[in-house]
Amino acid sequence: MPLSIRRAKARAAALRDALEVGETWDVSDFERAFNFKKRWADLVAKAPRGTCKHYEMLGAQIAEESPTFKRLV
Repeated sequence: MPLSIRRAKARAAALRDALEVGETWDVSDFERAFNFKKRWADLVAKAPRGTCKHYEMLGAQIAEESPTFKRLV
């Protein structure tokens, strides 16, 4: 069942915050990046019709600008 636009935006914001802060400080960068990718793919799959491409591009942009992903490279 697709998410509403409001819930998709809220989930995207929560995932972006969790990528940088993490639920706990003892989570490694690799784990945070992996969880972000996995949960973002789930968000894209459940995104409202017509917004899937938007969320795919937004996820790529977040990963490109993220200090967490930069530390892994």
